[in-house]
Amino acid sequence: MTGALSGRVALVTGAARGIGLAIATALAGAGAHIVIHDRDEEADAVARRLGSGGQATPLIADLAQPDAIGRMHAELDRQALAPDILVLCASVEIRQTLAELSDEALAVQSEVNLHATARLLKAFLPAMQAGGFGRVIAIGSVQEARANADCLYYAATKAAQTNMILNLARTTRAGDITFNVIQPGAIRTDRNRSILAQPGREEQALARIPLGRIGLPDDCAGLALLLCSPEGSYINGAEIAVDGGMRL
Repeated sequence: MTGALSGRVALVTGAARGIGLAIATALAGAGAHIVIHDRDEEADAVARRLGSGGQATPLIADLAQPDAIGRMHAELDRQALAPDILVLCASVEIRQTLAELSDEALAVQSEVNLHATARLLKAFLPAMQAGGFGRVIAIGSVQEARANADCLYYAATKAAQTNMILNLARTTRAGDITFNVIQPGAIRTDRNRSILAQPGREEQALARIPLGRIGLPDDCAGLALLLCSPEGSYINGAEIAVDGGMRL
């Protein structure tokens, strides 16, 4: 798919690491100009690495701040960058049971996982509609189908995000704008690495995965590339698991 996304601008949130980085790398390899969003300076380093030819732009913002998306939109306007691909990868996962759940955990997971999704769509979807092309991909979670007790509220925010994406897939009447959800399972990211390192946790996860291995961020990147490419243009409103069968 080299060059398949030439001329496209892709904003990938949470793109400095993990699944976001893998997807950003794949889209850059297909010719897209990548806006590397993250909440810290690592976005600068990733943009320099991916954009040696000027094809990557860093964008630092904390999605937990309600005004972050407005500032992101203004900065991209200033640089004459209008994303027609939006990958919603940034999220906050706080592992607490219902008894442990704090107001702070409720607030930050709601803000980043759900409110920021709505604000990003409100900010960037109109330009896609005006231009006649758009790809929106939300990174969901296997937790939507196979929630753990200590991810009760995280799973709820991811399920709500999926509902929002499917609503737009159903109600947005446009010839070449699609909305889809990738739902990863156990992926060896920085977030999960420390959890999997706990005694017995990796073995417990593997027992639930028919393919018998922990996934890698790159396992999600190829699917994202397909959904953004001409070959995936008739896939709309799909929830696609990348979990080795863990949801079953």
